Amino acid sequence: MADARAAAASHDTGARRWRSLILSLLVSGVFLYLAFRNIQLDELAAALGRVDSGWLLVAIGVSILIMVFRAWRWQLELLPLAHVPLGRLWVITAVAYMAINLLPVRLGEIVRPWLLSRRSTISFSNVVGNLVLEKTLDSVIIVFYILVGLLTIDNLPLWVRRGAIFPAGAAILLVSVVLLFWWRGEAFVDRWVLHLLPQRMRGGLKRILAAVVDGMRIIPNPGLLLVVFLVSLVLWFLPILSSYIMTLAFDLKVPFSAALVVFIFVGFGTALPNLPGMVGPYQYACILALELFGVNRVDGLAYGLVLNAVQFFTIIAQGLFALPIAGVSFADIRQAREQVATHEPLANA
Repeated sequence: MADARAAAASHDTGARRWRSLILSLLVSGVFLYLAFRNIQLDELAAALGRVDSGWLLVAIGVSILIMVFRAWRWQLELLPLAHVPLGRLWVITAVAYMAINLLPVRLGEIVRPWLLSRRSTISFSNVVGNLVLEKTLDSVIIVFYILVGLLTIDNLPLWVRRGAIFPAGAAILLVSVVLLFWWRGEAFVDRWVLHLLPQRMRGGLKRILAAVVDGMRIIPNPGLLLVVFLVSLVLWFLPILSSYIMTLAFDLKVPFSAALVVFIFVGFGTALPNLPGMVGPYQYACILALELFGVNRVDGLAYGLVLNAVQFFTIIAQGLFALPIAGVSFADIRQAREQVATHEPLANA
């Protein structure tokens, strides 16, 4: 019976994965068509050839720095649970983000809690609770920068202003749910959920829930939470800075606010089903954003191709460098993903 359930779960997971992959292919294909429509390849090649290598190296450096800030912020978030060396967290973060960017439908998200639970005293469920809080904070920061754009940039189209309501509402809802879960999650499950489950599952669920809540131990520490918030502001400013540096690399005569609009438009693109690297929506978002500042479609596409490549390949390069240091292989990562997908217990978690 257990084998049959596992086989059925594996089949359902595989079917969902294929559906997501096909949808991502369709979305990326449509946006690639929109991005390259009416573009002359010789004009695109000329635009790509105008990129300044000095500014390009600066943009690469900023993109590499993003990973360091991710690891540093994570170290701060984990302090109430344990002190984990920054170098170890950088290795884990680099491998995890490489997996996120290479595996479809963000299946690489499982790698961070899986690797850290194998290389520290922090349990897998503790890390999950910590990352739930981190994703919530990221949502708040992204909405903050969207609101800055809405308040400071006059020529944003109406659909962007109206569309901003959705991430803002989602962020408020997510913050509310996470805080309620931390405050009353165990009591809610005790009262409303456990009696619906078989006796043999109740103890395991309570232990997992308690560990997830314990992973949010930073919430009642306002001083540390404020520091993490400020570091997060800098962390999410770095992609905006990288976007602006790329406008200098292409000698585009646009203000710094153009980079913020690129960040906002690309952010809308991440809400869509995407192939690894966001190919398609990323380039079209750059074209639309820069058109608001008088940049032609050819230069906007060249800009989007190079900026996307810089951000994507710096992540992959760091991940490949960190992979042997982490002591894992792609096969190990694939195995961890499959175990989670079929709801099997993770080894060493």
